[in-house]
Amino acid sequence: MPPVPALLSPRVQAALAELAREDSVPVAIAGDCMAPAVAGGSVAAVRAARFYWPGDVLAFAGVDGRLVLHRLLGYRLHRGRLAFVTRGDGNPSHDFPVAPARVLGRAVVAVPIRARLWALARGLAIPWRRLSPGSLPE
Repeated sequence: MPPVPALLSPRVQAALAELAREDSVPVAIAGDCMAPAVAGGSVAAVRAARFYWPGDVLAFAGVDGRLVLHRLLGYRLHRGRLAFVTRGDGNPSHDFPVAPARVLGRAVVAVPIRARLWALARGLAIPWRRLSPGSLPE
């Protein structure tokens, strides 16, 4: 299977999410915001999981339709619903809250305990008020 393109329509996103439940889906990495864990220009295998833990590298559809690969920092309630809090390792701030329906899966990469602890600490440090504005995209 060729790597997944960077832009996803909602139909393609739904189809890929279904595929990721059955087998790993190759995803081409375009940027370096997750280096050195996942280098730009490489291909990462993404697979759906029953649970996602802080430190996991998630693939999800961003609000603009781009496929994003960022580290899970934790979970928050956003407007009464569960949302993932993510951030690229090289980015200065976290992403807009991610609805579970937008998550394709977890990248199959080794996640050292240090990265998990870093993600958990960052997730706990995010002020609640910074997640309140706006609405959670569908």
